[in-house]
Amino acid sequence: MADIFVIDDDKVMVEFLANILEDNGDNVRFALDGQTGLDQIVTDIPDLVILDMNLPGMDGYCVAERLRRESATQKLPIIAVTALDSAADYDAAYRAGCSAFISKPVNADHLVEVVRGFNLMGGG
Repeated sequence: MADIFVIDDDKVMVEFLANILEDNGDNVRFALDGQTGLDQIVTDIPDLVILDMNLPGMDGYCVAERLRRESATQKLPIIAVTALDSAADYDAAYRAGCSAFISKPVNADHLVEVVRGFNLMGGG
């Protein structure tokens, strides 16, 4: 069981992602904005972050960059999830520090496949 933190301002998307991940045995925590998510992640580091890049206020790119600057979260897997899916969007997400990229609308099987690709053992 992995501890997964979701940051997305869309409550319906958070519930959708949580249902998929919890059905696969993962523990899911979430925040609806970048700053709250960042604050909670550095306080209690999850195994993986699923991050909407298009957040109000502090966007996902900024959250990813900040997580990469902290030694405790430097290697934390971050999956970018966004409706923006051009090559430039992929590049920007990877430059910000994201480890993987999933386009919206999210396919449940693909999400599980990407998360499992990180071989998370749980326990932070």
